[in-house]
Amino acid sequence: MDKKISDYLKKIDKVIEKGRFKDDWHSLSAHTTPDWYKYGRFGIFIHWGVYSVPAFGNEWYPRRMYDKADPVCAYHTAKYGRNFEYRSFIDKFDPEKFDAKEWARIFADSGAKFVMPVCEHHDGIKMYASDLNRWNMQALKGRDYMAELKEAVEESDMRFLASNHRAEHYWFMNFARKYFPTSEVVTDEEYRDLYGPAYLPPSGKAGKTDKEITATSEWLEDWLASACEMVDRLKPSAVYFDWWIQKSEFKPYLKKFLAYYYNRAEEWGKQVTVFYKVGAVMKGCATFDVERGQVADVRADVWQCDTSTAFNSWCHATTNIYKSPTELICNLIEVVSKNGCFMLNVGPVADGTICEKDKKILAAIGEWMRINGEAIYGSEPCEVGFGEGRKRLAGSFIEKAVFGKRDFRFTYKTGAIYVFPMQAKYRKRYRIRKLAFSGEHGIRYTVRSVQLLGSDEKLRFYHDESGLYILLPEKPDVPFPYCFKVVVD
Repeated sequence: MDKKISDYLKKIDKVIEKGRFKDDWHSLSAHTTPDWYKYGRFGIFIHWGVYSVPAFGNEWYPRRMYDKADPVCAYHTAKYGRNFEYRSFIDKFDPEKFDAKEWARIFADSGAKFVMPVCEHHDGIKMYASDLNRWNMQALKGRDYMAELKEAVEESDMRFLASNHRAEHYWFMNFARKYFPTSEVVTDEEYRDLYGPAYLPPSGKAGKTDKEITATSEWLEDWLASACEMVDRLKPSAVYFDWWIQKSEFKPYLKKFLAYYYNRAEEWGKQVTVFYKVGAVMKGCATFDVERGQVADVRADVWQCDTSTAFNSWCHATTNIYKSPTELICNLIEVVSKNGCFMLNVGPVADGTICEKDKKILAAIGEWMRINGEAIYGSEPCEVGFGEGRKRLAGSFIEKAVFGKRDFRFTYKTGAIYVFPMQAKYRKRYRIRKLAFSGEHGIRYTVRSVQLLGSDEKLRFYHDESGLYILLPEKPDVPFPYCFKVVVD
């Protein structure tokens, strides 16, 4: 074992031994969701790295360029030549226009309360300074981009979070073993610390990552030390892990990470959390995340949805197909109505700029949040449930939704219910059945007033056992989705 890894593992054990949190689920269940996270509800995810250089396909370019069955492989061969290895993109990654303060300004203006860059993706290149691996941006480019961004984000009164995707690097480059056995990924041990094991199962099925690939203890120790070094260097307010950590061999190492991070956070005086997917962590020990999807109904515990401005990629690519601001805002509303927080990803350009399409989307969301933010920040689900109308299917990678005239979503603060019509078509009268005057299956409150956020005008309404009726005399001069503030007593 590498001595630096060995020394870090000893440090981890000492912190756990002295700290309140131990590496078992009962101890870790003392974790509580941070107040800042429950209040903020909206944050920015960032995928930016060496994979942003080719700007084609998506952030899995370094894997796909070695897969003969993938169109990215054909593209790579035609544009760069077959002997152009992924390592060569590092020289082309030259973000001379990177300005952390400009990024922070754009994100703050969008209404985001926290910012979470990918500090290391599956390609194994760390975007921050590291003593554990030479393939880090401080060593490669002389700059710690994540430290610069952290400083700018926190100066802008947002929280800095960190995403770590190193687990999957164990097998990420394995198509090279299958199709290009003379590639330096396979043949050159000088670059093993860059490309990782690139493990290919005996069956030759490179994509059988869950069923046929099991990480070694050596890799798991590397993963644990690397993740703990990341939190020590950047002191993030939360950490996100992508999938694959749900596999059984990760469990003891994941418990150690959680105990280490939570204990370190107490030393720092910070409220923190960890985001996880697909059952990787015991309920109550961290924060559940759904990638590009929804939960079916209101969850008692706060959860997270992460998605991207583009349908087909998390990083910047010339092939990106973008969503509309309205679609993203409707997604945000639905997530928050179910006690979720919404993490929206952007993919900066390799030169360090935010692309114009992402900037326009974030500006539109910011305009909407300045009008409607009071219904989002610090809100909670309404007692009558997530909303009214058709329920979305629960699960990951289920994003597209069509809303009808009976679709409403609700949020709540003491003394006010916020009602969002989810269909863009303007109507003079809105009937909300779930807010009928009723001791059960409705509300018993007295409705004092109804106001459209963004307007000072009090709207006419009537409230009886059949519903709450809101009259809107003319089409509002505010961006859709509209929000009715229903003041109750």
